[in-house]
Amino acid sequence: MGDETQPATFDELTARLLTLAQESGGTVTAAQVESDERLASDQLLTSAAARALAGSTNVFSFEEQDDREWFPFSGLTVGQLRAEDV
Repeated sequence: MGDETQPATFDELTARLLTLAQESGGTVTAAQVESDERLASDQLLTSAAARALAGSTNVFSFEEQDDREWFPFSGLTVGQLRAEDV
Protein backbone atom coordinates (compact mmCIF):
# COMPACT_ATOMS: atom_id res chain seq x y z
CA MET A 1 0.00 0.00 0.00
CA GLY A 2 2.06 2.92 -1.20
CA ASP A 3 4.96 4.55 0.62
CA GLU A 4 4.34 4.15 4.35
CA THR A 5 6.20 7.41 5.05
CA GLN A 6 3.87 9.46 2.86
CA PRO A 7 0.36 10.50 3.89
CA ALA A 8 -2.17 7.88 2.84
CA THR A 9 -4.74 8.62 0.17
CA PHE A 10 -8.46 7.95 0.40
CA ASP A 11 -8.10 5.09 -2.10
CA GLU A 12 -5.23 3.52 -0.17
CA LEU A 13 -7.17 3.60 3.09
CA THR A 14 -10.26 2.18 1.40
CA ALA A 15 -8.17 -0.65 -0.03
CA ARG A 16 -6.62 -1.29 3.39
CA LEU A 17 -10.08 -1.56 5.00
CA LEU A 18 -11.15 -4.03 2.32
CA THR A 19 -7.95 -6.04 2.72
CA LEU A 20 -8.41 -6.29 6.48
CA ALA A 21 -11.99 -7.43 5.94
CA GLN A 22 -10.90 -10.01 3.41
CA GLU A 23 -8.18 -11.33 5.74
CA SER A 24 -10.76 -11.63 8.53
CA GLY A 25 -13.40 -13.60 6.68
CA GLY A 26 -15.35 -10.59 5.44
CA THR A 27 -15.64 -8.47 8.59
CA VAL A 28 -13.31 -5.83 9.96
CA THR A 29 -13.90 -4.52 13.48
CA ALA A 30 -13.24 -1.12 14.98
CA ALA A 31 -10.57 -2.70 17.20
CA GLN A 32 -8.72 -3.98 14.12
CA VAL A 33 -8.98 -0.62 12.38
CA GLU A 34 -7.91 1.42 15.39
CA SER A 35 -4.90 -0.83 16.01
CA ASP A 36 -3.75 -0.70 12.38
CA GLU A 37 -0.92 1.84 12.22
CA ARG A 38 -1.61 2.95 8.66
CA LEU A 39 -5.37 3.40 9.16
CA ALA A 40 -4.90 5.16 12.49
CA SER A 41 -2.39 7.57 10.95
CA ASP A 42 -5.27 9.53 9.39
CA GLN A 43 -8.39 8.97 11.44
CA LEU A 44 -10.55 11.48 9.56
CA LEU A 45 -9.73 10.08 6.14
CA THR A 46 -10.10 6.48 7.36
CA SER A 47 -13.50 7.36 8.82
CA ALA A 48 -14.53 8.96 5.54
CA ALA A 49 -13.42 5.84 3.64
CA ALA A 50 -15.43 3.66 6.03
CA ARG A 51 -18.53 5.82 5.60
CA ALA A 52 -18.18 5.65 1.82
CA LEU A 53 -17.83 1.87 1.95
CA ALA A 54 -20.81 1.56 4.31
CA GLY A 55 -22.90 3.41 1.74
CA SER A 56 -22.00 1.00 -1.03
CA THR A 57 -23.95 -2.02 -2.22
CA ASN A 58 -21.86 -4.87 -0.78
CA VAL A 59 -20.74 -3.38 2.54
CA PHE A 60 -22.78 -3.20 5.73
CA SER A 61 -21.87 -1.33 8.89
CA PHE A 62 -22.92 -2.53 12.31
CA GLU A 63 -23.10 -1.13 15.81
CA GLU A 64 -22.41 -2.97 19.06
CA GLN A 65 -21.31 -2.04 22.56
CA ASP A 66 -17.56 -1.68 22.24
CA ASP A 67 -14.64 0.43 23.34
CA ARG A 68 -13.90 2.11 20.04
CA GLU A 69 -12.35 5.54 20.27
CA TRP A 70 -12.72 7.12 16.83
CA PHE A 71 -13.86 4.65 14.16
CA PRO A 72 -17.48 5.50 13.23
CA PHE A 73 -18.78 1.90 13.30
CA SER A 74 -18.29 -1.21 15.41
CA GLY A 75 -17.35 -2.86 12.18
CA LEU A 76 -17.92 -3.37 8.49
CA THR A 77 -19.03 -6.59 6.84
CA VAL A 78 -18.15 -6.91 3.19
CA GLY A 79 -20.17 -9.10 0.83
CA GLN A 80 -18.51 -10.62 -2.19
CA LEU A 81 -15.17 -9.01 -2.93
CA ARG A 82 -13.89 -8.85 -6.46
CA ALA A 83 -10.18 -8.79 -7.18
CA GLU A 84 -10.40 -5.20 -8.44
CA ASP A 85 -11.98 -4.08 -5.14
CA VAL A 86 -8.82 -4.79 -3.17
